[in-house]
Amino acid sequence: MMFCARAGLQLGLAIAVVASLGGRAARAEGDVLPRKAAPRAVTLAGAIEIALTGNPQLAIDAEGIVAAEARTRSDAALRLPLLALRGNVQLWDRAIEADLGPDIGKVTIRDRVTGTVDLTVSQPVSGALAIGTLVERDRALTEAGRAQRDGRRIEIAYRTAEAYLDALQSRTLGQVATGTLQQLDADLQHAKVLVAAGTLQRVDVLRLEVERARVEQQRLQAETAGLAARRRLALLLGLPDGSELALVDIDTAPPALSSTEDEAVARSRRDRAELRSAEATSRAAELGIAVARANYYPAISLVGVYSHAVNAGLLGSADSEYIGVSLDWNLWDWGKRSADVDAGRAASRQARLAQVAQGEQIAVDTRARWQAARLARATLEVTDRGLVAAVEAQRLQSVRFAQGAATTVELLDTETALATAQSQAVIARYQYLVAWMALSRELGSLPVHPEAQR
Repeated sequence: MMFCARAGLQLGLAIAVVASLGGRAARAEGDVLPRKAAPRAVTLAGAIEIALTGNPQLAIDAEGIVAAEARTRSDAALRLPLLALRGNVQLWDRAIEADLGPDIGKVTIRDRVTGTVDLTVSQPVSGALAIGTLVERDRALTEAGRAQRDGRRIEIAYRTAEAYLDALQSRTLGQVATGTLQQLDADLQHAKVLVAAGTLQRVDVLRLEVERARVEQQRLQAETAGLAARRRLALLLGLPDGSELALVDIDTAPPALSSTEDEAVARSRRDRAELRSAEATSRAAELGIAVARANYYPAISLVGVYSHAVNAGLLGSADSEYIGVSLDWNLWDWGKRSADVDAGRAASRQARLAQVAQGEQIAVDTRARWQAARLARATLEVTDRGLVAAVEAQRLQSVRFAQGAATTVELLDTETALATAQSQAVIARYQYLVAWMALSRELGSLPVHPEAQR
């Protein structure tokens, strides 16, 4: 007995030591591991604002506009006179000298080392009109780039709002599932009491447990979907991987459709950035024909040259100047210029066809978005009425079940119908907001919706 007591005491001490060491290791590990940053609180309007300032795709588009503006400045500079400096040095095998007799002696006609330094000023004359057309085309392309960026801003704002609403929808569905689980737990407790009293059977409890497992699965799915939506939102905001967001609730009151279908189409044709980009691209392609045709004409320039000769020799002049006219005319190039003009005309026709096709596509898409928003609004009204009926049916059936007058099958039917109605109402409300914002995007405006913190 004494040995057993001592062994037990030693074992207890060993366990205590191990636990103490384990606690110290855990504390040490906790000190080493970095603490996870608190989630960043963000509103819907704040998320859109962050996306429009931090999204990498918009930064890429901005750099494209900078490059287009630089090309415009570069081509505009061709109108200005050119100033060029050129120098050369020649090393000959020998100097050239002439012996003019005993009175004059030897005279150097050309030194062994000679060279010239030329300063040239050239002003284009005939190319001024072509350069003006080239600059106008560059400006049209820059305008197309800006319009493309504006369209991208609206698209990113919509995708941000869509991800934000998806995350809120998943969170609300999780809350609905949690509320259903609490109701099922209460039903389980009451069912077990009724089983003990002989009113219900064990199978009734099992039915409730099966339903609870199904709802628990729905809650887990909602949590996973919400996490995916928040991560997609963080990517749109330009935040690093692993950033956590705490989304602020919004006012889910459905905004009204502010226009008819035909009015929406007319507005989209007027305000869509994509159509402005297509129009500018078509104009640039038309100007490109004139730029290609300008290669048929000669290039005439006014030229002024100052030349300084190094070791000019007997017959040379150290300094000289002249002004003149320079003409450069390509008379034959085997049809290259004609092919360039044909290519420009084809590109212009292609741009016009694309502009018309895009206008028609935008009209069709706008009508589809308007109809989708109208359907979502009607669906929202239907689900709200269904939710009111489901709540009342569940209340009545719960009273009957508490009195032992209703079976678990009847109770589960009403509670399943209530959970389904609640989920449908949540989905309908958020999906109408998504459809409303999609219509705003189709009309060429940012999807901004009034928010209210609850």
